[in-house]
Amino acid sequence: MSRLLKKKTAYIIIGLSIVCLILGPFFGFLLDKMTIYERKPEIIQEDSSSGLTKAFAQSITLSKDQKLIVEISEFYPNASVTIKIIAKSVYDRAHSLNSTPSGITGLQFVYSEFGWGSSPAGSTTGTSSLTLPSSGIYFYLEFMGDRVGDSLISWPGDYYVIVYGSNSGPSSVTAVPFDITIKVDGPGEMLNNLLILVGALILIVYVMAALVSVLKANYLRG
Repeated sequence: MSRLLKKKTAYIIIGLSIVCLILGPFFGFLLDKMTIYERKPEIIQEDSSSGLTKAFAQSITLSKDQKLIVEISEFYPNASVTIKIIAKSVYDRAHSLNSTPSGITGLQFVYSEFGWGSSPAGSTTGTSSLTLPSSGIYFYLEFMGDRVGDSLISWPGDYYVIVYGSNSGPSSVTAVPFDITIKVDGPGEMLNNLLILVGALILIVYVMAALVSVLKANYLRG
């Protein structure tokens, strides 16, 4: 009965270790990025260009080393949009004054024309605003607070993604549609590392304990 219990214990411990080692990469992938906002299409009006209160605005809070990711596209006829990222303090003041969005200076981010599996991290292509479709129709943006050369710099704090635009079609058409997805880094990497560490430690501790038990038994027999 004692051996059976030991065997069951071994199965439980090893099984727990394997579960942790499997769940680590699973949760790492699943929670790698968290979607804050997604709409296809998002619709604003032409008056968004004349006052910030009519522009699209999504608040974001970034912690240390956390990255903001924005995917934005403009495929719709006659529509043109501009995207900027600004500090919450700047947004609050500009919103209270209903300032013209084009007069607001955005913060630096890096970007690339979107391609599946590609990322602009480390790109030297940086700017404080992008206008679609004149600059391109589908962009991938990364932002952490600031940028110097090839590197994104982490400045934790509260920010806003703002988008405003116009429609060059008939005067009766004032809608400005565009597609946007906003994400931030999730806890995936941390959970992945933590679960793999826990799984490995469980296995190592069990093997060491089993080895000590065997050596102790052999010593007592001797």
